[in-house]
Amino acid sequence: MTMLKMLELQLIDFVLINSSGVEVAGLGSGFTVQISKNGADFIASTGVKDEIGSGWYSYQLTAAETDTAGPLALKIIGTGTIQQNLIYEVSGSYWNPLAGPNILTTAEGAAVCKCTEDEPLMVMLLPQVDAYIKRATGRDWAAETIIPQEAKSAARGILVQWHEDPGSLTGSQATVLTANIQACLSQLRAMAHYYFTFEGLPGSGQIPIPGIYEGDTVISLVGKVGISGDQSSKFETVITWDGFLQQLAGVDLEEMWFTAYVMPPGEMP
Repeated sequence: MTMLKMLELQLIDFVLINSSGVEVAGLGSGFTVQISKNGADFIASTGVKDEIGSGWYSYQLTAAETDTAGPLALKIIGTGTIQQNLIYEVSGSYWNPLAGPNILTTAEGAAVCKCTEDEPLMVMLLPQVDAYIKRATGRDWAAETIIPQEAKSAARGILVQWHEDPGSLTGSQATVLTANIQACLSQLRAMAHYYFTFEGLPGSGQIPIPGIYEGDTVISLVGKVGISGDQSSKFETVITWDGFLQQLAGVDLEEMWFTAYVMPPGEMP
């Protein structure tokens, strides 16, 4: 029995004959296809029908017609033909992807994998790539308001490799990643040390943040709790005191939390 993949478009070819066993040509798309999924009643098809020639025809099963594991029966008949009966086996499982967000959008993933944005394997891999990068670097880059390009570069490399070779998802993943991907992960591990989360003040003043030093540059600063978006205008852009970040705004930012990406001068791009 021929196997079909679940939730994918499938093109099938077949011959239509008359009661004498002679091929019937010239029907175009004027034949009827009905399908039965896993023993259910036959229903009308919705896919594309076409004539190939010399009595041969084709039908493209839709993803909705291959959404049920088990036998898929087709009965096909046209004017002057006897009923053609076909049977296939749909294999796989239905997977409902998480809502995200992910490091890569579905559009970005589709672009590097050269597939459609709803291709099941690619969509399934996006959160797995995020989880791997989080474990490898110690930071959830998908949760960042502004996702750095370094994280996207690592995600693109891993996604393409896993998409082209799903077998690499088993066993030790780290051993099969390319040197370029490993370099991206190393860079992200270093960058993770430059992200600092802190609570705002009820007014302007110095916020203690161990690990930042005079001369460091605030690359980005976004609200995380109680406020969102770019909040860099409320704080200094260059650190003036070791271990402190100056809040410039006189507004009450207490009980609001922020994340700053602060980089030393020697490591600025």
